Amino acid sequence: MEHSSIKTPSVVPRSEIPVSPLAEEGNLEVRPFLAHSLLGSMLPASAATLAWTHARPGSSVALRSHPVPGLLIVLEGGAVLVGRLNRAVEPGDVITLPSDHEYGFENVGPAGLNALYVAFHEQPAGVSEAQSLSELLARNELRVQLALNNAFFSLLRNGGVDSERKRATMRECLRVFSDAFQTFLFTRQATCRDRDFAAPFHEHLLEELGHNELLAISGSSPIAHDSILIATSNWFCHQMLVLDNGEKAVVNLALESAGYYLGTLSMPLFASDESRGYFDTHAEDDAHHKELGANLLDDLHPQTYARLQRVLDSSWDMIEAMTARFAYLIELGARSS
Repeated sequence: MEHSSIKTPSVVPRSEIPVSPLAEEGNLEVRPFLAHSLLGSMLPASAATLAWTHARPGSSVALRSHPVPGLLIVLEGGAVLVGRLNRAVEPGDVITLPSDHEYGFENVGPAGLNALYVAFHEQPAGVSEAQSLSELLARNELRVQLALNNAFFSLLRNGGVDSERKRATMRECLRVFSDAFQTFLFTRQATCRDRDFAAPFHEHLLEELGHNELLAISGSSPIAHDSILIATSNWFCHQMLVLDNGEKAVVNLALESAGYYLGTLSMPLFASDESRGYFDTHAEDDAHHKELGANLLDDLHPQTYARLQRVLDSSWDMIEAMTARFAYLIELGARSS
């Protein structure tokens, strides 16, 4: 659904906007507009991120920061803003959030705290190096939002996978990656000797085992032999041979964050498709899978977080390259059909 094709107004209930898996704890609920197909199609690429945020009544929201500047517009409820500025906030207040500024909330009132978060995009190269786990997770959040504007996720958000041929091509592209992801899981498990990491990695392996077979594909698909798609998909497997366990957890963070939105945005497009179970499963499970091992990355040296950020960015760069190939092959298949 292209922006120019929207002719009538619509009402989107907040409950229909998918909850982001990127909030660090249970007291905060974040619903990014880009995760909803219609709302996402209304937003210009690389302009700004919009999200509903809700802090639960009586809760506290731990200090957090964002790598880009933004605003938090309080719409309902109240709380005490904490961080460099400590004061009560109420409906109508606009909180300015400089990049990398830590803030949080205490004493959230009985009505909770409902606010609209607006983040202004910057290119990842302009963001300073992460110095903590919260900054690393914020960096991941930024890369998610940028990826949601790329050619592939835009196809999903705009209803561009609107024919059986396109859906078949997308299934075949995903099968190449999903087959490689099974190798990723086994390789990571085979090369892990740290018991702290081995347990969550093993849990993930068991939960993902055989998910590639949920994707129905043609037996003679040329996509299965596409060299670019094979190379980008298998890059993640190679990282399991050369990275340490913390870095492996960061690669997993990027992949599962992307997988959550892949599942969420694809579910309505593949609702009657023979492979709908694949997308349903990823929408349900990847919010949890992305956190596997992330709790073991707390209280590290700042230089370690800077190194992990470079691994994170490399992972997202490869996700961007792989999904760009998805989009190209989907459009190519549509033109040749």
